[in-house]
Amino acid sequence: MNHQLRGVIIPVATPFDAADEAVDVAALELNFGMWGATAVAGYMVLGTNGEFKAIDDDESRTVIATAAANKGDKTLIVGAGRESTRTTIAFIRTLEPWADAIDYISVLTPNYFAKLDDGPALADFYTSVADASPVPVLLYVAPGYANGVTVPPKVLAELADHPNIAGIKDTSPTMMTEYMVAAGSRDDFAVMAGSLSNIMTCLAFDGPGGVVSAANYLPDECARLTDLYFTASPEAARRYYRLLQGVAKSGGGKQGVASLKAAMNIRGYRAGAPRRPLRPIGAEAESQIRAALDTGLAELAAFQA
Repeated sequence: MNHQLRGVIIPVATPFDAADEAVDVAALELNFGMWGATAVAGYMVLGTNGEFKAIDDDESRTVIATAAANKGDKTLIVGAGRESTRTTIAFIRTLEPWADAIDYISVLTPNYFAKLDDGPALADFYTSVADASPVPVLLYVAPGYANGVTVPPKVLAELADHPNIAGIKDTSPTMMTEYMVAAGSRDDFAVMAGSLSNIMTCLAFDGPGGVVSAANYLPDECARLTDLYFTASPEAARRYYRLLQGVAKSGGGKQGVASLKAAMNIRGYRAGAPRRPLRPIGAEAESQIRAALDTGLAELAAFQA
């Protein structure tokens, strides 16, 4: 039985060896060991923060095998989207050895031919992938990284009826409300926030939580947000959110995955640097992140619901 999609999911950063940029399995295992002792609900590997576009299929399977062996009792989501229906299904079929450990497969919208990736094309794509997948599928909408492509709400409502499509991860800045309305109040389809910036909208519509970049280096602090919302009060969660958002923006959100990895390194994780052509941040920026985290963590620890 698949784990419930509820709470905060870490979009796992992929560590690379400093010498040759190979996937650093030992570092990834260490990170999973640290995350496993926190209150996060689970992990998503091979997403945007996992630099999946810079990783080949063999390396992807190495990341998946490592995650499957180290997930413990937490949810595991695996990114598997490719640009065509055929290549997406072909890659998913190679994941059979880890099918028992994978709870959901996340599939990004095809986007290279953005004008042609319209509603009917996306409906056919996701239906075909879900028909072929051995585990439930999550739609993944990230227009900022996917040439502006989103799933039309009408298409979302149709895809939600598919028995092997379990939900959507929405990273768009504007579509969350429309997706929530399109999905309705059904309990067999989850509309999850794909970033900290839209998680409060998700929660306000009785959504389950989200995939939050900052959870890579602030796992318990991010998990506390949904815990406050579900068990204390929405008002307390909103006050806490304002603090958390400030820490995330100043402590790891200004230079994308390079800043995120720097914040992880500062916090004791082994993230290394992004894979070239992306560049690591400089010493001055790292010093600013360290100071922001020191201040922000103290504020979060002092928060009273």
